[in-house]
Amino acid sequence: MKMTDKTSNILYYSGLILLTIGVFGLTFAAFFAIIGLPVFIIGVILVLVSLKKTWKQRLIPIGIFLVGIIAFWPIWIGINTIGSEAFLISNNYRGRVNIIYKKDCGIQLEKTKEGLIYKIPNDGILILDKEQKYGFIDHKYYLVDQNGNQTELPKMDVRDFNEEWTLEKNLNEPPRDKLGVFHWGRTGSIGKMIDENGEVSNKDDFYTFSEFYVSTYSDLIEKFDFKYEQKFDSIRDNKIEKCKINTVPNNSYE
Repeated sequence: MKMTDKTSNILYYSGLILLTIGVFGLTFAAFFAIIGLPVFIIGVILVLVSLKKTWKQRLIPIGIFLVGIIAFWPIWIGINTIGSEAFLISNNYRGRVNIIYKKDCGIQLEKTKEGLIYKIPNDGILILDKEQKYGFIDHKYYLVDQNGNQTELPKMDVRDFNEEWTLEKNLNEPPRDKLGVFHWGRTGSIGKMIDENGEVSNKDDFYTFSEFYVSTYSDLIEKFDFKYEQKFDSIRDNKIEKCKINTVPNNSYE
């Protein structure tokens, strides 16, 4: 059956609409990429099968959309990439590290040519006076001895270790006694923006934080348990209260 001009136009313009939706899903709404990609592919197919249109009419808009997607990602990644950040941790410290962001309460980070420097105190709790930018991270973690020598710690993932519930076993499971950084990049918040009466809470009672653990995998699952977390939270909350009173806490890791 020969395609009519009307059918060709319907396919063509429907395809252009789907291409537009698909491009949006693959760029500005990238978290919907799993939907945007199929929509984009269907749009390409509809445009290509609109046989009453010339090859130039079909290929040029597809090419423009593709170029737009390809050009978007490097620019977007560049805008949303945080500069290098180094975390300096006392050589003997093991356990959870919290970096807390409290406006007008805390210290300012040291900024060097290599990026921001986070000097983690002996208690593992660093309070900063302002929240840092979120985005693609370039983090490095170092243990620092008494002479200032730095040893970089590897970033590790609990999913690399095999447990009874692990469905797909890792044949190259790392040593469980290997020291590294776990749960890096984890963020959270504490407090309520709205209290139980539906009113805006005191801003001093709400704050955000990021955290990681300096540990072996064995210690992570055996030593740093619920009791440890409770004790750590108590120390953190007390330090925040002192920060409110004293404005600048003692955040030296030496």
